[in-house]
Amino acid sequence: MQYIVADLEWNGAYSKKAHGYFNEIIEIGAVKLNERLELTDTFHAVIKPIVSRKLTRLVSDLTNITGEELQDGTTFIAAAAEWQRWVGEEESILLTWSTTDLSVLLENYRFHLKRDRVPFMTKYADLQAYVQAHNKLGNAGQQVGLARACEALGISDEGLEQHRALDDSRMTAAIAQKTIEREAFLPFVREADTAFYDRLNFKPYYIRDAGSPLIARQHWRFRCPACGRVLRNRKEWRFYNQAFWVEMVCRTCDKTYTARAQFRKKFDSVEVKRKLTEKLADDKQKTNEERTTV
Repeated sequence: MQYIVADLEWNGAYSKKAHGYFNEIIEIGAVKLNERLELTDTFHAVIKPIVSRKLTRLVSDLTNITGEELQDGTTFIAAAAEWQRWVGEEESILLTWSTTDLSVLLENYRFHLKRDRVPFMTKYADLQAYVQAHNKLGNAGQQVGLARACEALGISDEGLEQHRALDDSRMTAAIAQKTIEREAFLPFVREADTAFYDRLNFKPYYIRDAGSPLIARQHWRFRCPACGRVLRNRKEWRFYNQAFWVEMVCRTCDKTYTARAQFRKKFDSVEVKRKLTEKLADDKQKTNEERTTV
C-alpha cells in the first residue's frame, strides 16, 4: 500500500467547448509515501493551457507562475499519462487537501480525455476532513486552509513556496506523516467505485417546485415569535432569488411577517434555511433565522 499526495493549480476561464466556466489545470504536484508514510518519490508537471493562454490576476499573484513557464509546459494528456506511469501498479490511496482538487482533476479528465474517472485512483481520502475531525482543527462546517493547518500542527513551510503544486503537496504529505493513525484514518478512505463517483459528480441545486416531495410540510409552517401560534399566509408562496417568499400574519398579536424558505438538494440530504422577518411600524425589522439538514 502506498499514498499518493497530490496538489493542483489551475486557471479559470470560459470555454465554448466546455459550455461554460472551466478550471484548466496548469500544474500538478505529487508526493509518494510508502506504507510507513516515508517519502519515496515526487512528481511535477507544468501544463501549457489551451483554453486561455492568459492567467487570471488572482492565479498569477497566488502562484507566481509566469506565462513563459507555461509556454514551456507539456499537455495535460501527456502529463496525465506520465503521472499514471509514475503512480505504478501498487495499490494506492490518493490524498488531497479537501475534495476541490479531486473535482477539478476529474473535470480535466472529462474535458481533455473524455474520461469520467481518474484511471489510477482505486481509493481516495480527503486529508483535510480527517485532520479537522481527528485533530479538531477549525469549526464544524468551516474548512481549514493548508497553511493554517501546518501552523497549527507545528509543521514548517521554510524553503517551500505556497500555491505551487509540488511544494503544497510536500506540505500536505508532512501533515499526513504527522497525523495519520491507521485505525482512525481508515473510516475516511473511500473506494473509488460507482457510488463514489455518483456522489462526487452530483451538483447541488435549489428546489424550485413548492410541491416537491423532498420538502416536508412542517418546513412551510412558521410560528409567531411573540405568542407561538401558527402564522397564516396572506398570499401564495412565490419563488425568486433561489428561495420561496410569502407574507404572513399573526391574528392573535396582529403582527405581520415576511417568511423566506430555501431548500438546497445535496446528494443525500436537503439543506433547509428559513427566515422570518417582522415588519415594524418604524420600518425597522426583526429577524429570526434557522438552518437544518434533513
